[in-house]
Amino acid sequence: MLKLNKIQQVKYEEVVNRLKQKSIKITDIRSNIIQLLIISEHMNIQQLTLKLEKILTNVNLASVYNTIDLLLKEHIISSNTFDGKNIWYELSTNKSAHVKCDECGTIEHVSSDKIQNIDFKEFKDLILYSKQHLEHVKIELHVICEECSKKRK
Repeated sequence: MLKLNKIQQVKYEEVVNRLKQKSIKITDIRSNIIQLLIISEHMNIQQLTLKLEKILTNVNLASVYNTIDLLLKEHIISSNTFDGKNIWYELSTNKSAHVKCDECGTIEHVSSDKIQNIDFKEFKDLILYSKQHLEHVKIELHVICEECSKKRK
């Protein structure tokens, strides 16, 4: 088991309990993938597999993909594609924001406390006429970071 801080441990237990309530078995690979996604704000399959190979003796790539599919289906994680090629995974939240530098490709996850004051009611109002229920909101901001701005000058 990876070393989780108290907040991460609470998130981990919440996820595991959600899966157990649906009678989904918590295998070693599932447990480690969940923990890695909690510890790291974003990971793609390649990064996830490399970290798993350092923890587990035998990593079956099909099991990695199956676990990711399961966690996506259960809305435990969400996926983001920032460059149209790589898919990044993160723990699902109701509100999610990212800032991507279009020059160097760095991606910054904006913590939920920084976006809590944004009025998401307007998004709800957009779908009210069709009687739909808003599940979550993702915001993606594209910028030129400070380092890349300096290089341009």
